[in-house]
Amino acid sequence: MQNNEKKMKEIDAVSLEKKARSYNDKEEYLKAIEIYHCLLGDQSKTIDLIVAKAQALRNQHRLHEAVALLEQSVQVGVFNSKTLHVLAAFYRDKKCWGQAERCIWDIIKFDQKYSELIGFASFASDILRKQGYVNTAYSFLASSIFFTKSQGKNIPLTALAIQKELEYESSSEYSIEVSYRFYDAVYENSDKYASSSDNSIYVPAWNAVLQYFQDNEFLSVVDIGCGPGQFAEFAIKRLPSLNYTGFDYSSVAISQAKNRTKGAEFIEGNAFSSPLLTENAADVYILLEVLEHIEKDLDLLGSMPSRASVVFSVPNFDSFGHVRFFLDENEVYDRYNHLFSSLEVKGVILKGYSTIYLAFGQLK
Repeated sequence: MQNNEKKMKEIDAVSLEKKARSYNDKEEYLKAIEIYHCLLGDQSKTIDLIVAKAQALRNQHRLHEAVALLEQSVQVGVFNSKTLHVLAAFYRDKKCWGQAERCIWDIIKFDQKYSELIGFASFASDILRKQGYVNTAYSFLASSIFFTKSQGKNIPLTALAIQKELEYESSSEYSIEVSYRFYDAVYENSDKYASSSDNSIYVPAWNAVLQYFQDNEFLSVVDIGCGPGQFAEFAIKRLPSLNYTGFDYSSVAISQAKNRTKGAEFIEGNAFSSPLLTENAADVYILLEVLEHIEKDLDLLGSMPSRASVVFSVPNFDSFGHVRFFLDENEVYDRYNHLFSSLEVKGVILKGYSTIYLAFGQLK
């Protein structure tokens, strides 16, 4: 009797495993996981450890290994929606947009509870927007925000800013660039941007920029896309004689910059039409975390004065509002070098995986 029960269990296990493999082949991962959980028991602790290890690998800039670990976990059926969410984020980091999108759809289709989480919805709406599904992204995020509010939970500022931008885009012509509406919404209520510049994650990069100013005896600077004036505050504290002019197309950013920093000039305007870019108005022009937000970044640099000294920075990570990001220094050099008579690019690690590439050069 016991032998017969054992054989039946073995037959059932083989049948279930075959069915799970079929779901995996069809990329119906969350259907597969239900079967694997029956076969393996509750693997939540194991899954959490696998995800944690993958995140640690990524933060050591071992992204390829992190992706391989999560892919293997999915392949053997030891995964859940969080695993797919993190894997989608890592695919995004590798610019594998189609694979990231597939993970998102799997979660949306098969795990409603996880799909309603505001953190996932904000991430998913960004990926879907970049893939051209603007209306879907808006509807999905709006639904998650409504659900989160109904539970009496707070909505993160970024989610509300993304919703505002998607609402505008869903009723107008879509552009890969986000409008000033998103930045106004972020700057207006963000504690991060209101905090002291000394606490910014960008301090290591800013120190390198100021050292470059001193090494080249630059006394005046035009800051294109100055935001709420954190770099201006940081720079003038350390170089009080610096003649600083910043401009940005966000009226909220300019208002905050003026309140934050005295001894500097801040102007609301468009970089593509500013008179500051028609002549050598300063010793050096800077564009810190700006070019990744602009579709016509090459046109902007090309419109600047000949032989102007320029410092710019771009990230290795994606975010809502980013048109592009760069996997390494070579990608940065290859995109921009033809505009410069000389260009130096170096990476500055901010925290974990997050890196920005600082570039110093003189335009042709």
